[in-house]
Amino acid sequence: MTTGAGISVDPAATSPDRALVFEVIGRVDGFARAAREAGFEWLSEDLVDPEAAGDEDDAADDTGEEASSSILYVTMPSLEGLRRLLGWWKAFTDGKEPSDKLEKEWWKLFGYLADVRVWSAKDRVDPSLAAYVERMLERDPQALVRVEFDLWYLGTEARRRRAVDELQSVLSELDASVLDEVSIPEIHYHGVLASMPAGIAREAAGRTGPLATASMVMIVRPQSLFSIALPETASTERENRAVPPTLDVRPPIAVLLDGYPVQSHELLRNRIDIEEVDVTGDDAPVEMRFHGTAMASLILHGDLAANEAPLERVLKVVPILAGAQDADVETTPTDKLPLAMVHRAVEALAARSNGTLDTVLFNHSVCDVSSPFVRRPTPWAKLLDHLSHRHRILFIVSAGNVHAPIPMDAYEDFDEFLAHDPDERGIAILRAVEAAKGRRGILSPAEALNAVTVGALHADGADDGPPRQVDPFGFAANNLCSAIGLGFARALKPDLVMDGGRQVAAAVAHPGGFAIEGRQIAHLGQRAAAPDVDGGTTDYVRRSTGTSNAAALATRHGIRIAEALEDVFASSGERWQNQATRAVMLKALLTHGCRWGSIGGVLDRAYPPADPRRQRRRETIARFLGFGRPDIDSVIQGDANRITLLADDQIRSGDLHEYRIPIPSALLGSREIRRISLTLSWCTPIHPANSTYRGVRLQLVNREGKGQYWKAVDPFLQPHPNFGAKGTTIHRVFEGARRIGALPEGGVFVGVQAYRLHEEFEEAIVPYALAVTIEVAQTLRADIYTDVRQRVRPRVRQRERV
Repeated sequence: MTTGAGISVDPAATSPDRALVFEVIGRVDGFARAAREAGFEWLSEDLVDPEAAGDEDDAADDTGEEASSSILYVTMPSLEGLRRLLGWWKAFTDGKEPSDKLEKEWWKLFGYLADVRVWSAKDRVDPSLAAYVERMLERDPQALVRVEFDLWYLGTEARRRRAVDELQSVLSELDASVLDEVSIPEIHYHGVLASMPAGIAREAAGRTGPLATASMVMIVRPQSLFSIALPETASTERENRAVPPTLDVRPPIAVLLDGYPVQSHELLRNRIDIEEVDVTGDDAPVEMRFHGTAMASLILHGDLAANEAPLERVLKVVPILAGAQDADVETTPTDKLPLAMVHRAVEALAARSNGTLDTVLFNHSVCDVSSPFVRRPTPWAKLLDHLSHRHRILFIVSAGNVHAPIPMDAYEDFDEFLAHDPDERGIAILRAVEAAKGRRGILSPAEALNAVTVGALHADGADDGPPRQVDPFGFAANNLCSAIGLGFARALKPDLVMDGGRQVAAAVAHPGGFAIEGRQIAHLGQRAAAPDVDGGTTDYVRRSTGTSNAAALATRHGIRIAEALEDVFASSGERWQNQATRAVMLKALLTHGCRWGSIGGVLDRAYPPADPRRQRRRETIARFLGFGRPDIDSVIQGDANRITLLADDQIRSGDLHEYRIPIPSALLGSREIRRISLTLSWCTPIHPANSTYRGVRLQLVNREGKGQYWKAVDPFLQPHPNFGAKGTTIHRVFEGARRIGALPEGGVFVGVQAYRLHEEFEEAIVPYALAVTIEVAQTLRADIYTDVRQRVRPRVRQRERV
């Protein structure tokens, strides 16, 4: 691409010897504007993320901290162009005046930059690598250290193979070795996992030595790893439920990508179907199978304390966690890339069903414990987004658990903390967590745009805890370890919250004074199946907490919704699994019943303490609650005073799909409360090598292209609508009680408008689903369900190109 500046630029290409780094001072907003004003569209469109820039109320980065700089890079197609730009930068930093009009424009841009440099060890070595290496060597200073390499994604298989051979040669000379490798062209990812001596790992972390300067390597980073400590005490509680005589014959709707469950457990027998891809039963000793067993139990039975009816549908399981006999953790295999295992698992399932997956929901309660999301989607998240769009599936992802101390500046010590009024103490904790949000962000791959990310609420079916254990909240706020948003380009993450078990507030050492952390104890949490550490018993249960549990319960909800959709489509002689929009229907309906509820009101009064701007306050609440907690029964079950409508289709950029919502005739002249909920979900293609990562944006609009649909209702307490412009779900709730003098002719107009965010997606086909619920007060004695249903008729939808 020619810039008009005498330099040719191709931001989508990747070449190790022509990568140029721009270090922007602060956020990219001013730099982007200056680039556009100078006519450098290649820079403002391709290098700078237009979705993250230009938000005047957005002074902090995605971690919640003030941004000191932004790192942007572009690959030059010629060394001559690279040298020319570096020469201009040197002249600028030497204080020389520009010699012509072109240089004047570049001098303006350079004023926004702290540095312009070629890709070097400073950019190649992840800043977190040094701390990771030291953690790995704490127990054994001479242990081998596993490190990941993201290679430059090169255009041909031959070039990629040559790059791996070159890296392997360097590693061999250092007594290091390759453990796993994967190349995924669709997300421009080429990764290698290697094992190396301690000294070599320390050298690389210090940005010296051959690995820090290896030209075929783009990033050197800590190993992606999920790891969870095994319980310190054995299970003692037991539970028996009726075991189905055989497996349900219907195809599974959901897949659990997690630990290897105890298949013979009384709560799982004849309810799960295990398919081995990377991890076999030999890799996971039965007495260590805690996480997968608990997740399968929660999906099938829910929290056992709630005594809900079990799901009859078989749950498919592809294990991706393992354990060793002498280990005290359950973990992703240390010799494999977790991203590669997920890729192989999904593609293996697709291959065994002739390329078309019947399973639509993928529970992924596994995250990278050492990789909080920071600004850009990780390869793991990119993979989930790609697989979602390619296979028409929906990933349910846990937000992650953060165990960092929470400084409590309002208290001198634990005794003062314990003696304080519980309600005031709860508010103080909420404010302390909010103040620490920059260190409590979601963990990769929770930033995936096409996935539903789930946070954990401080709620379960257990009795009260023992004395002297501090229950931090008397209400269902987030539990203390639940990671908080936002996501990429400040998209709303988590999407929703579910019960994740109660954790106590425990005092921890902290250099800045008194601090607490969330801690799991045996008396609290959600009750689920567990292995017998001594072997032989198949009915043990135990309690646990966390966002993994919350994601499992969201998957359980998803299965219930899917079965309801199956019945609806079957009544018309269709098969729901065959619909191109099947995944986005689930996504829309999972979100559709979400509300902040009473906890939203509590947080609205608590956050932020001194900021009167309502939009910022709602953003703070959304970091914790997303769209809120879902009420699935209200979505899949109609009532005389409530009806839910669902539309689904596929759309291209520039298209406008029109819908009309019938308003119940009983509302004419009424002052009764009425509520309308609108949820639009879509699955976007992605541009993995470009800062304009999201391919297509959808909007809900009225006839004038705006967001007010009916004057008889007003927005309810909820996330700001700007969030809908940054992710893949828009969820709006409107409520009102004004007298209705006339009903809108033909119904309320709601349009779905599509915009491509990169020219590559001009003709991209994007599946979407629109859910609409109309609800009136019980005091309105009218059957609006029947009224609206009789007036809804399938019709050819109006389409416009705009």
